[in-house]
Amino acid sequence: MNNPELIKEKILLAAEDIFAEKGLAGTRVDEIAKLSGVNKRLIYVLFDSKEIIYKTVLNRVYSRLVDMETSQNIHLPADEVLRQKIFSTFEFLIKNPNFVSLVMHENLNQAKYIDSAGIIPIKSKSVVALQKLIKKGIDDGIFRKDIDINEMVFAINMFVFSYFSNKYTMPKLVDVDLSNEDSAKYRCNMVADMIIGYLKNK
Repeated sequence: MNNPELIKEKILLAAEDIFAEKGLAGTRVDEIAKLSGVNKRLIYVLFDSKEIIYKTVLNRVYSRLVDMETSQNIHLPADEVLRQKIFSTFEFLIKNPNFVSLVMHENLNQAKYIDSAGIIPIKSKSVVALQKLIKKGIDDGIFRKDIDINEMVFAINMFVFSYFSNKYTMPKLVDVDLSNEDSAKYRCNMVADMIIGYLKNK
């Protein structure tokens, strides 16, 4: 316990990998102890329960995403900023596969832990930023005035996320290759073109 923050970090890094693979219900604290190299009893001293570890992991992975989502240059035209956001989110999800798995597991939990993990105030920062960006595009005459901003926020998130949440099933059903970097770039460009094309004035 000479460095409790370092010990916590080891626990959370191990827990993230295991929760991403097995979900909350399928994960045992013994597995976290083994992977982290931290005694099981000490884990309970630091976190009290498996659920608290899980909620801490959720909070951390969402915070990483939001830090990225709110870092774009908002002084560019709205369509350029939006394209930048879509590309950055693709890149984040490529580099953070655990995030996708954790979100999918939490959906299976019917978002049971989203509130108590403190996700809503974290994620709302990027939601509000995207709402403001779309409104700015409308006010500047770049985007159509009849756009439902909340529906667009939902659609943008779903278009991007579904590429990763379906990357194993869709190649089996449709003749597409989602496994390489060129495929990801092509899909990202296509998603950005579709969304921005829809938003722009006719």
